[in-house]
Amino acid sequence: MNFNLLNSHRLDFPEAFAALEEWQRDATARRARFAQKQPPLSIGVMGQIKAGKSSFLNQLLFGGQPLLPEAATPKTANLTRIRHAEAPCFTAHFYSPISWSDMEQLAASEAQDVAACAARELVQQARRDHGTGIAAMLAQGKVELHADNIDELLGRINDYVGAEGRFTPLVESSELALPLPELDGVEIVDTPGMNDPVSSRTNKTRAYMAQCDVVFYLSRAGQLLDDNDQQLLAAQLPAKGVKRLVVVAAQFDAAIHNDGFDRNSLNDCETYLRQRLSDHAQRNLERLAAEREKQGFPNVAALLRGIGTPLFASTYAQALASLPPQQWSTGQRHTHQMFAELAEDAWGGVAPNAADWRRIGGFAALEAALSQARADKDTILATQRVKLEEELSRSLAHLLANLRDQASERVAFLQTHDMADLDAHASKANKRLQAIADTLTGYVRGQSNAARTQARRILSDLQQAAGRARNLEDRTGQDTQRRSVEVSDSKWYNPFSWGSSHTESYTETTTYRYLAVADALENLRNYFEDSSRRLLDLFDEMIAPDALSAGLRRELLGVLDTRSDDFDPRGLRALIETTLARLPWPELDIEALQPGEALAGFSGDLRGSGEMAALREQLAQVVSELQQTLAERLNRAVQQVCTQLDTLAGQLQEALTQSLAADLDRLRTALADKAGQVERLQGLVKEIDAGVQSAAEQTNLPT
Repeated sequence: MNFNLLNSHRLDFPEAFAALEEWQRDATARRARFAQKQPPLSIGVMGQIKAGKSSFLNQLLFGGQPLLPEAATPKTANLTRIRHAEAPCFTAHFYSPISWSDMEQLAASEAQDVAACAARELVQQARRDHGTGIAAMLAQGKVELHADNIDELLGRINDYVGAEGRFTPLVESSELALPLPELDGVEIVDTPGMNDPVSSRTNKTRAYMAQCDVVFYLSRAGQLLDDNDQQLLAAQLPAKGVKRLVVVAAQFDAAIHNDGFDRNSLNDCETYLRQRLSDHAQRNLERLAAEREKQGFPNVAALLRGIGTPLFASTYAQALASLPPQQWSTGQRHTHQMFAELAEDAWGGVAPNAADWRRIGGFAALEAALSQARADKDTILATQRVKLEEELSRSLAHLLANLRDQASERVAFLQTHDMADLDAHASKANKRLQAIADTLTGYVRGQSNAARTQARRILSDLQQAAGRARNLEDRTGQDTQRRSVEVSDSKWYNPFSWGSSHTESYTETTTYRYLAVADALENLRNYFEDSSRRLLDLFDEMIAPDALSAGLRRELLGVLDTRSDDFDPRGLRALIETTLARLPWPELDIEALQPGEALAGFSGDLRGSGEMAALREQLAQVVSELQQTLAERLNRAVQQVCTQLDTLAGQLQEALTQSLAADLDRLRTALADKAGQVERLQGLVKEIDAGVQSAAEQTNLPT
């Protein structure tokens, strides 16, 4: 497709051309990668902020050396691309002046959300360190640092990526090129976290992730694939590019420590956690896969279903297994001490040894996964090459069809109207806008009512489930004791036996009833997980971008008078498509709870009637508190959804109003030179048709 031939129409259809420019940037980046003689295998590491991505990569790739700095706070994180080079080099890419201006506007606003707070911290730190020199720094675009060796380079980059670095607030992304054999043939994308509060960094992260071949997704084992993880995977995982996804249950040592007091040994604890967390992950991944499949992303659904069992890992445990004690960090030393105390209290004094730490670390399986990805590099890249042009052609065809519809509607209007008709056309457009406004109001009201109705059903279900969670069944156990008794050996007829005896032993079995604290914790976990999943399902149903887009589009197009002789709805349909694609969709953040902490005073099996009664009473109280908390969270979530829907409707109405007003201005200009404009636009339609036909023939796609 020759875009230069279309450029003369850029001002006629700005929204459509903005979408085409974005497509061009994406296509250029992806094609450039495969234009290399030997493109590297691109491996991405994603997950929530503070999931331990940098320390994970340091351990996996560099034997635990702290080559990648760990950001202290979300605001100081930035995307880092790591690649192989003959000599050490670091490149810091600054925010563009436009992005920084947006950051300053957000910082100056009265908003109190996470993004606004992060913006204020960045702007304040930048002004403190650079004052009026910020613009000059940003104008450089980037800074490159070269060094003779890796240690020298790492000693200089803290100014750009360290938590208190002088230039850190101004750095949007960075590149680290190192002469290390571990990086030969691969490049690593270390993301700042897919819940990055800085929107421009999030956009850059998504663009990089779309080019990754293999993704390691880190989720804390103690909160494995919680609501936040599920939302990030559903919303941020690219629908293109990624061909293999590995879920890593990180910080496994912390999960073991939290659960260990309820187990008799480290082996019992590991076995229980691996099974329970794997089952939990599989349920959530299947639910996500089904949702993405329903939304029209079968490739992403297949990717999610192909993950299999998560890999459990702990960078601390790996360090404890591989480093001498004098090299342990403060955090690693603290972990070692906590496990020693845990073993003394619950595991009969049997503390983890080096082999145990290595197993908990789990890096053998991770290294195997990385080695397998390297071994499959040619196959993965070949698949990417084959799919690339098909994916690009399909998305381009959709964008060009959008542009063609707008151009065709403009031609039809110009051929059948003159300047005198413009006021009547404007009046009709305003009536359509009012109909759209009424439809939006009705749609939002209907969605809000549906959300509240669904919430009432969920509240009823939560109440019934709470009753089941409070029900703690007695277990039956047996105590077997060995007893002995003295038996006389005296025989009346044998005086020599008189007074002699021997000891005979026997066993006595006593049945008793007891309560297992593990059962109470399982009740709490199941209740919380099932209830949280219902909250997430409600959100997915009501506010999922794809489903909401489809619903809005259906409702809006339903109010158009397609029977009108002087109105072709294709132009407005294309306008709705473009506007919906540009809207910022809301997200819902459901903070994870830790219900098991409420039973921290109980452990093991309880036999005494007093202890059993206390456990039942405490469980009932915790369940009631949890039910109340979840109900409050549900009501708050529903209210947030309804508010977001109102905001979304207002944004869409405003966008449509502005777009139609601008469209009328362009029509007024076009009518002043009707014949010339019709000829120009018909040429545009022909050029688009020829380009679409050519692309279809090259990729065997339907026109």
